[in-house]
Amino acid sequence: MRDAVEASSDDAGWSFLGMVGNSIAKQAPDFDSRNDGYPKLSGLIAASGLFEIEKRKTGDGSTTSIYVRSKSGASKS
Repeated sequence: MRDAVEASSDDAGWSFLGMVGNSIAKQAPDFDSRNDGYPKLSGLIAASGLFEIEKRKTGDGSTTSIYVRSKSGASKS
């Protein structure tokens, strides 16, 4: 997951979760967060404890996008 976040991150290290999912699908086509008990990738990302998570309102404020970045000081694996 870390490689996928890094591959799709902006200059501040934030990655849109949708792009992270796309990157994971390219790196590991068989990956499915449901196999680890999480119906959505966001749940698996949160449970890992490796990432900061930020929910941002988009456009007219009626929808929310999730952004993630690696926590400072966490070792890369």
